[in-house]
Amino acid sequence: DSRTTIGVEFSTRTITVGSAAVKAQIWDTAGLERYRAITSAYYRGAVGALVVFDITKHQTYDVVERWLKELYDHAEAGIVVMLVGNKTDLAQAREVPMEEAKMFADNNGLLFVETSALDSTNVEQAFETILK
Repeated sequence: DSRTTIGVEFSTRTITVGSAAVKAQIWDTAGLERYRAITSAYYRGAVGALVVFDITKHQTYDVVERWLKELYDHAEAGIVVMLVGNKTDLAQAREVPMEEAKMFADNNGLLFVETSALDSTNVEQAFETILK
């Protein structure tokens, strides 16, 4: 079973984009309301953001617009944003249709991908795409 982020977690990751090695700082901020006050400080200076929701819990998708507003209110202009539907390994429990999320992303100028952090499906692709 995957674990939930509590507060903020930091890591670095080096990814090859074309012929260049890109070292990214990754700030994984919790999506729970109780952590909202501390997460907005991490948006400043970010060049990219992944807004992640759980495809098996529609309520996590329902708050995406609020998180986007929070992000755009605190981030630099021109930040690249990707909407990520996570937990594709639990497709049988899906509550958010992929087509719905993709349409939302397209209508809001967001990149879009579905992933599984548990089995690593499309995780590298998500990072590579946002770093390009």
